[in-house]
Amino acid sequence: MNKLLFEIGVEELPSSEYSNIELQLEEIIRSELKTRNIEFSDIETVVAPRRFGAVVCGLSDKEPDTFTEKKGPARNLCFAEDGSPSRAFEGFLKSSGATVDQVIFKEINGIEYAHVKIDKKGKKTKELFEQILGPAITKMNFKKPMRWGKGEYSFVRPVHWVLALYNDEIMNIEIFGKKSSNKTYGHRFFGREEIINNADEYFSKLRSSFVIARLSERVEKISTELSRIEKESGYTCDRDKELIDEIAKLTEYPTAVVGSFDEKYSYLPPEITTVTIKHHQRSFLALKDGKATNKYISFQDGYSREKNVVTGYSRVINARLDDAAFYYNDDLKAVVQERFEQLSGVTYQQGLGTYKDKAERISAICAIIAERMGFKGNEVEKIKRAGLLCKIDITSNVVFEFPEVVGSMGRIFLKAKNEEEDICTAAQEHYQPKDESDRTSSNITANIVSIADKADDIAGYFGINKIPSGSKDPFALRRKAFGIIRILIDNEWDFDIKDILKIASDNLNMKYDCEKMDEFFKSRFETILLKEEMPRDVINAVLVNWNRPLRAYLAAQSIKEYLSLDKFKDFITAFQRIYNISKSHNSLQYQGRLFILEQEKELFQKYLEVRSGYESCVKEMNFKGVIDILIEMKPQIDNYFEGVFVMDRDESIRLNRLGFLKTLSGMFSEIGDVSRLYQ
Repeated sequence: MNKLLFEIGVEELPSSEYSNIELQLEEIIRSELKTRNIEFSDIETVVAPRRFGAVVCGLSDKEPDTFTEKKGPARNLCFAEDGSPSRAFEGFLKSSGATVDQVIFKEINGIEYAHVKIDKKGKKTKELFEQILGPAITKMNFKKPMRWGKGEYSFVRPVHWVLALYNDEIMNIEIFGKKSSNKTYGHRFFGREEIINNADEYFSKLRSSFVIARLSERVEKISTELSRIEKESGYTCDRDKELIDEIAKLTEYPTAVVGSFDEKYSYLPPEITTVTIKHHQRSFLALKDGKATNKYISFQDGYSREKNVVTGYSRVINARLDDAAFYYNDDLKAVVQERFEQLSGVTYQQGLGTYKDKAERISAICAIIAERMGFKGNEVEKIKRAGLLCKIDITSNVVFEFPEVVGSMGRIFLKAKNEEEDICTAAQEHYQPKDESDRTSSNITANIVSIADKADDIAGYFGINKIPSGSKDPFALRRKAFGIIRILIDNEWDFDIKDILKIASDNLNMKYDCEKMDEFFKSRFETILLKEEMPRDVINAVLVNWNRPLRAYLAAQSIKEYLSLDKFKDFITAFQRIYNISKSHNSLQYQGRLFILEQEKELFQKYLEVRSGYESCVKEMNFKGVIDILIEMKPQIDNYFEGVFVMDRDESIRLNRLGFLKTLSGMFSEIGDVSRLYQ
């Protein structure tokens, strides 16, 4: 089995380029292999702080042999009168490398033309990569490339070595003036130059020189190291995935150490201590019995330098905590109303006013939502105040220095000022869910404020025509729309999103393109259903009710349960007949006393029998019950269409029947669009 190994040795890579490098590398290799029809079994990309490359396994020996057929002159132009080859024909033979006996004549549109078959031997895989790899690598794109030498080279970082092997053969490649070899280099301080004789040795030899080449293995080692520290010291820490990933991108051989900072900073809230330690030293705050301590867990790149590492880390952490303590103490001196008034000096968005304007809009929306939910008196006032103060920490000194604690600092500040617990919690948790992986808050007030905040954002940005397009969503409006839908579903709140957006737009005194807004929210709701693996026709059916996401979501779950049942399929077929014949009729008007035939009287009587139970199930959002009730009507529907000609010549009879059928068709619309099922 043939293997290709190459590695580009560079100066320290920025962690922000890792994903970009992995994606481009794999795409470059995969594309070249596909273009040349070279078989392979696997591509593994490698990115570490001072190197990146790939291992390609299962390569075929060479690209397949191919042939082309070249067209030449017409037969009457190929030969002279004496039968000898003409100059045009000789030129064709020479350019094709062919002889007369290899020529065949083929008729095209009634004229015969000379043709020759030209065989092309496939190149060996090693030779191909020697030709294409260097140029392909140098054409990679980066966010912030560097120039070096006399400025003639531009790449992610200056290149120091190139390792390139095909099985155990050194490949002839040159990249930015560096010729390939079978040499790589281990850890900068603890490793050594390594000779790689074949691709199978690569990972093990680097590990022996204190370089873990695979990012996934470095992540695993960090987790193992944290477990070791926890076992040895009794401390624990929150396994911050983002921080673990970042450390893995900054170290070739991560090893954990424990240090401490001055106990005088222990009074600082854990959120501030944690972000200070994480932000400035990429370390974890150590916990004891779930409570913050003055210890931290850091990572050195290598081993045996624990004392020096801890001394350096502690010096920086103490200095930064001293700054954090100063900002924190200064923030606590502020008065709530003064801090709120300061929001008028911070522009939220041109065209949408200041943060004070936004907070007042949020508060007004919160009041209307709270009242519609049945809250009264002091409860409504509390929710209004939660909305008013939810952005209170925007002008905080701590937030200015550490933006990551926005929200948390709002809760801390308001709690210090003896605001009600729900108001404090809402200041932090109204940002939830921040994205599709985040959870919604468990606090009702926070969720109301969150809906109001996100609705104000979406209505406002649509109002000033800053609408997401394609992959561009600079104001994260898709995440905000997702958040509104998720909150309504998770809390089982039966709100109409159109009503919420109208409240928000009225507060803004703005209009927006309703059609674009509908499509925007519909696509977000569709994404939620797709992620939950709802069948496509179920999604298509319930999307008509996207604006009532809880109802549409529960309806989708119910339809999914019935979808494979024969009785449901038969019922839908019958009900689709009602939909199809009445879809162009625009009136629900009918009179039962005008029904003439027995079959229509029986269907009308069945409708009267089930209507009360149907309405009760709809009100309770018991859509399984709704479906069961509708299925009961199938025999009468079948009999109706066997004995009743709906499109009667008598206009009054025809319109009466269509009005009744339109009413029946509307019964399924509470669940979804019946026409979209089983299509």
